[in-house]
Amino acid sequence: MSVTSVPVDAVLFDMDGTLIDSTPALVAAWSEFCKKYDLDYDYVVNHCHGHRAVENFRRFVPSLTEEECEAEAVNFENRIIELAREAKQSGEKHKQITAIPGASNLIEEIKAGKPDSVKTQPWAIVTSATADYAAEVFDNASVSSPPKTFVAADHVSAGKPDPQPYLLGAELAGTHAKRCLVVEDAPAGAIAGKRAGAQVIGLRTTHNESERLWEANADYVVKDLTKVHAHWEGEQMYIDVHSEAKPSSVANQASL
Repeated sequence: MSVTSVPVDAVLFDMDGTLIDSTPALVAAWSEFCKKYDLDYDYVVNHCHGHRAVENFRRFVPSLTEEECEAEAVNFENRIIELAREAKQSGEKHKQITAIPGASNLIEEIKAGKPDSVKTQPWAIVTSATADYAAEVFDNASVSSPPKTFVAADHVSAGKPDPQPYLLGAELAGTHAKRCLVVEDAPAGAIAGKRAGAQVIGLRTTHNESERLWEANADYVVKDLTKVHAHWEGEQMYIDVHSEAKPSSVANQASL
């Protein structure tokens, strides 16, 4: 495992699966909607992550009108929130929304070392979730106070793997995507980050197979955020990545 220090202006985090883990509520909600529309649950769960909810309903239930897709996307996110609240009220910790290991510590390292002279926002969230949903579940997970730059699904016309969300995130943070490091757990998000021109860390928090992230052209792959740290040298932030080695099979494919 190698350690690389990457100089960046800002870190652009995906949210679900990257900073927070809402898996129990998410899969429970998909189970309900798959039964409602007679969908293949395993297929949906394996292909939904990293995409906006409205886009998932467009893909998985093509018989729905655009208006119906938008309504079901709202219903879906509301159901996740309901399930998470129920788990919190009942004390079922294994069903609650929690912080990804290392997330709070990394954000604290980013914020703690920032000099007042640096005007760029050093971290941001760029999520495929809607703004209302994202604010609710991020607060629920108690990761950190929210960043000043928070890009959600309703702020863009095209979701990941389109680069638009990350291009907007970099712009709002006060820099260019080429000076950013994207942190993602979904192949679609990793592709979006690379298309925006950023370097990308892939997390094995949702898809444990690192090969899927390498194939999405992630620059680094780690188990979770305990393998990522931040430090400042004057006005320059560095992200220290303890990356796994890229498999030779993926490296060979990239060279073809």
